[in-house]
Amino acid sequence: MRDPLEPTARGPDDALDRVLRQELRWEAPPDVTARLLGLIPNGTVWAETLQRPRPQPWYSTLVLILTAVAVGVSLAVAWQVVGALSAELGVVAILEQLRAAPAIGLQRLYETLPVSRQIVAVLVMVREQLHWLLLAIMLWLALDGWQPRRLSARQTR
Repeated sequence: MRDPLEPTARGPDDALDRVLRQELRWEAPPDVTARLLGLIPNGTVWAETLQRPRPQPWYSTLVLILTAVAVGVSLAVAWQVVGALSAELGVVAILEQLRAAPAIGLQRLYETLPVSRQIVAVLVMVREQLHWLLLAIMLWLALDGWQPRRLSARQTR
């Protein structure tokens, strides 16, 4: 069975990836490790200090809850500050103008070029048809990619 972390061979970059993966993995020989640990005075005490006990579950839960409360309060304060700044700078009015800009632009276009109404109507119809075509393609690809053989092969293992 193929290792799920091993990439499939797709090109020259994959060969480079495999070589780099092999070369970047380095393990120290056991005798070197033993000699390095021998250089440390009271090596057994040092090794014991690395194995710290895990905190109690209630303590981890308390820290998680306090962190969530702190993040929530920070977000609430930030929301208030951004709301006050946007009210002072008139961001709401700017957003309303941006929302109304396409309708104003179309109205001016219709007034300037009356033929543009038919062109825009045709473009809207084409867009709707392309929307349905895209939806059909997505459904076709989703259903075409489903292969019951793979599902049954997983169940038999």
